[in-house]
Amino acid sequence: MRIAKRLQTLSIGCVTGLVLASPVLHAQDDPLMEEVTVTGIRGSLGRALELKRESANAVENIVAEDIGKMPDLNLAESLQRVPGVAITREGGEGRNITVRGLGPGFTRTTLNGMEVPSSTGGLDSSGGVNRGRDFDFNVFASELFNRITINKSTTASIEEGGLASTVDLYTPRPFDAPGFRLVAGAQAALDNLSGETDPRVVALISNTFADDRVGVLLSVAQSTRTVRQEGFGTVRWTSPWDNGGRSWVGEDDDVVINGTPHPELNYPDVDPAAEGRADQLLDFMWHPRLPRMDSFNRDQDRLGITAALQFRPSDALELTLDYVKSELEADVISYNYFAQFRNSQNNIQPIEVTLDPSGRYITAGTFDNVFPRSESRGQFGTTDFQQIAFSGRYTFAEGAYLDLLIGQAESDHHEQQYRFNLTAVNPHRFSYSFAANPNIAEMSYDFDLTDYTEYTFTGPVLRDERVLRENQTVKLDLTLEEGPSSLKTGLAFNDRSVDSAFGTPAAVDTPPAPDATLTNAFSEVIDDFGEGIDAPAGFPRDWLVADFDATIEAYRPDTAAGFDFQVDPLNGNTFYVEEETAAWYAQVDSETELLGRPLRVNAGVRVVRTETTARGAVEDSDTGEITPVVGKNDYTDVLPSTNLVWVLQDDLQLRLNLARNMTRPGLASLVPTVTDITPLAGTLSAGNPRLDPIRANSADLGIEWYFAEDALLALTYFHKDIESFITSDSVTGPLSPELQQAVLAADGDRYDPSSPTYDPNLVPVTGADWTVSTSVNGEGATLDGWELAYQHPFSFLPKPWDGFGIVANYTHVESMANYGNGVRSPLEGLSENSYNFTLYYENDRFGARASVNSRDDYITDATGDNGNAQHATTGPTRIDLSAYWNVTEALKLTLEVINLDNEPERLYTTGPRGDLNLVREYNTTGREVYLGLRWSLD
Repeated sequence: MRIAKRLQTLSIGCVTGLVLASPVLHAQDDPLMEEVTVTGIRGSLGRALELKRESANAVENIVAEDIGKMPDLNLAESLQRVPGVAITREGGEGRNITVRGLGPGFTRTTLNGMEVPSSTGGLDSSGGVNRGRDFDFNVFASELFNRITINKSTTASIEEGGLASTVDLYTPRPFDAPGFRLVAGAQAALDNLSGETDPRVVALISNTFADDRVGVLLSVAQSTRTVRQEGFGTVRWTSPWDNGGRSWVGEDDDVVINGTPHPELNYPDVDPAAEGRADQLLDFMWHPRLPRMDSFNRDQDRLGITAALQFRPSDALELTLDYVKSELEADVISYNYFAQFRNSQNNIQPIEVTLDPSGRYITAGTFDNVFPRSESRGQFGTTDFQQIAFSGRYTFAEGAYLDLLIGQAESDHHEQQYRFNLTAVNPHRFSYSFAANPNIAEMSYDFDLTDYTEYTFTGPVLRDERVLRENQTVKLDLTLEEGPSSLKTGLAFNDRSVDSAFGTPAAVDTPPAPDATLTNAFSEVIDDFGEGIDAPAGFPRDWLVADFDATIEAYRPDTAAGFDFQVDPLNGNTFYVEEETAAWYAQVDSETELLGRPLRVNAGVRVVRTETTARGAVEDSDTGEITPVVGKNDYTDVLPSTNLVWVLQDDLQLRLNLARNMTRPGLASLVPTVTDITPLAGTLSAGNPRLDPIRANSADLGIEWYFAEDALLALTYFHKDIESFITSDSVTGPLSPELQQAVLAADGDRYDPSSPTYDPNLVPVTGADWTVSTSVNGEGATLDGWELAYQHPFSFLPKPWDGFGIVANYTHVESMANYGNGVRSPLEGLSENSYNFTLYYENDRFGARASVNSRDDYITDATGDNGNAQHATTGPTRIDLSAYWNVTEALKLTLEVINLDNEPERLYTTGPRGDLNLVREYNTTGREVYLGLRWSLD
């Protein structure tokens, strides 16, 4: 049922009249948000603390230091300062958030009151193209927003779906600050690894008219960012044994082995002698799959626009129209050069190897018959985001009002990728060693890496990807207030869809042999490679790379204006999922007393109905004809919540939050595309459109001491009992109706007695059990943790020391889950410990802030690959600095330093038993320094 049909439920005459002329409850409509402007570091921190103190549920707030000036250059970077929030980065910039140990898919994000989608692309190691529920914050310029609220616990009025949190983003409106306001700012990079100036500009104009009954606001933010990310990679580690049971050429006696192999430490259940490898123990030693030099170069342009029109025709009616647009263009050119051990050990002869002290992996070695390869990859992506939302509030009696929101948002990401391989014609001798640096191997080859006559073109890999996500929302809320008590009830209808397509070219030409017109030396493209990571002397700095424009022309068919990309309907990245929800809620807010002290109570229930439609495909095994496969599901959730705030004394309060919430399954896991059908064995692989959501019961208990003005010391314990996670498994039982149809579409002739290909030995489609490899609701987990937060402006000190202040927090969280591989692992994205520390100083003319953010290591893939138990990331510790100087009352000089300590990004794998730390990627985007000016008139 579409939202247009659901609007018929609002057709009661008197309500319709009110609805057509009414608003949504926006943050600026909250009584706590009536103050016109908050400026400066201390002002924004104090404002955020006031919002936290008065909220019913557990929240954190980030308030703009000034209009058009969030505390950081990126929204995700600002969010990581909040207790319990950690981020992942793309090209050195925050992309996704993890809240209290639960990954990005467990947080929902709203913009001006409605849930919105956001998808971008990325490197393979950072997740590639986002086709799921994750929200990519790097689509948006931080200058467009004036407040962020992170709801760590829920109320009945907050829409469901954010099992970890709901993040609310707000753009400015003219009624926030009545009168005329003009702000303009510009920044340029003084220092970064790329050497580019990377300008950023922002402008905002706002005014109100007709006795502040009409308001108009327009803001624009544009930025260019050039990122040079350089380093070393292994593309995971493995062993010949784990790489398909392969074996090095020769026996151990033919190799100089420094150290003693201990295969039993890697494979306690494997007896080399029983496997006929008593003289080949090196086959069980781990080594880099593709040791390589890495250069990732990102050119990014981002344009953001917000507009707001507000109209207050009477004291009883206020109408608002919000528009938000963001365009992100990101071109990423990657150059990698590697020795190919992957799938090639049967042809490679070890000459000399050095083992680690435990005798489990090769830290240095020389090998013959290695084929090197240069990979040149271009990813050219755009994301277009648009939201338009109409909202209004009609007050029909004192303390009684209706809020309405009607909104639509769209995120359209389109990306083309070109990967060209220059593979050595002949095998070569290759050596590597981690002796000088445990994260960056020194490497050497026995030939000139820039000689194009040594190579031939292989591959290529060309693809076209698109993810179109659309959300439509209608919300109607009724609020009745009587003194400190209120009753609130409402309806919410959502229609969300994701249309994902993956395409490959119908044909490519065969290029000529590499020559000077098709290739370049890497040093001719990128200067001073290796300086950013302080690479050891033996780390290669130059090699042959493809010239992108010329190589694209060489591969493109002569008759085509471009590559004719064809959507692959059987690819797991091609799917359509639609999700429609209808919800009703009711909640009561009241104030009473307990033991003579005030007790604020928020209690309610939310009931939501979800209907999903997922579309995949199946291929006829004889003709190749594609048949659509459609799977449907529906479920209803009853989600109660209770929030209590007991004011023990004027500056001390105890907070208890109890709730049931849910997060819906990942989109790709719902898609019923059917592959690997084997009717004779009764097996197949498919997605599972009948997955249930991930449900959990949550409890938060916290104590908050507001011991001075704008000061806080708080301790919070949180617990979640998560009933299930989505995992992969093999399920035996009868086929669902859509899978029955899929099997008949693929192999119908073999089931037809009148067909010449009929096979009576096939497993029947109905009335028999099949084994289906699919996604299931697997085991759940409990999650426990605590947060400690401290905020204190030192206003009690004499001048000038009273300008100092501290903001600090620490989070500890624990949880283990079974991801379907038989091994329990910490939750993906969970850092057991994380902390933030900020020291700031501010007076009438000057302000500065230094922030340290750190988190422990965390698992990024709990099921691993190439024999690894898991993939993981080393927890970074980053230092950022910002400062400003008020040159005049209207003019401000600003300084921003990002990654002051030049903290690298390090990914690793954990080996066959999950207890190793083997470098996967080690790179850095360097330090970024921005100098800017801001001018305001009001």
